[in-house]
Amino acid sequence: MRIATDSISNALMSQIQTLGAQQTQYEQELSTGNKITNPSDDPAAMDQVLNMSSQMDALKQYSANNAVATEISQQSYSSLNNLQTISTSASELATEGSNGTTSPSSYTAYSQQLEQLIKQGLDTANSKGNNGYLFGGTQTTTPPFTATYDASGNITGVTYAGSAAGISMQTGQASTVSPYTDGSTNQQIADFLNHLVTLKGAMDSQNASAVQAVQPNLQSDENNILTAVSGVGAVQSGLEADQTLNQSTFTSLQGLVSGDTSADVATATVQLSQAQTAYQAALEAGAKIMQTSLLNYLN
Repeated sequence: MRIATDSISNALMSQIQTLGAQQTQYEQELSTGNKITNPSDDPAAMDQVLNMSSQMDALKQYSANNAVATEISQQSYSSLNNLQTISTSASELATEGSNGTTSPSSYTAYSQQLEQLIKQGLDTANSKGNNGYLFGGTQTTTPPFTATYDASGNITGVTYAGSAAGISMQTGQASTVSPYTDGSTNQQIADFLNHLVTLKGAMDSQNASAVQAVQPNLQSDENNILTAVSGVGAVQSGLEADQTLNQSTFTSLQGLVSGDTSADVATATVQLSQAQTAYQAALEAGAKIMQTSLLNYLN
């Protein structure tokens, strides 16, 4: 009889421990708002949470890269627009100096204006943002365009010394882009500046035919700059789309993680109440068994 009672008592103690653990778990869920506090609480769910957290960390990095790339592309866009303005001004001067009736004093004035435009163009080509020089490709630490000067300090030529490609960045789960213009575009900027130098030389010689000869090149330069502006604009549109997708995916994953880890307050409250009732009943049953065991021992 004692053996049977002891067996029942052991089983009941085990049940009491289990119910006590459940009660503690539900109390933790309600106090912390989380249904998973340790990996052992739900290994499968915890594995899913860790996987989604890893994806969220990657999305944070993509978004950070996207912000840097967006800043670079915006700065490049602004600088290219400045070059376009310089190109338009130079074309207007070329039109004035090619009509065959330009006075010597006007040629001198046009030449002086062109010298200023060339210097502005060189400064713009060597624009530097927070992440380095904009038009040097992967070479972002040194000025990509170098100029040669005559004895009077006038620019006589411009050389591109940057790389052939720009740094690429992963800005989305399936997107890797370079916010920098490529070497071909950058060389076209150097060509444009050299055409301005040629135009200035034609103004200095006061030669209308020489001015006319430069105009087709200036038109090609403006077309190239407009193409570059359009390309950078397309990159910005892609970056905006990537960032929107990054944020949407992050929010979705955040919701899934919350669903896997957050406690259902209503359910946890009911479960706690049931566990408390069962625990109390088990304690009462245990007390009766202990009384019975004691009487059997005394008898």
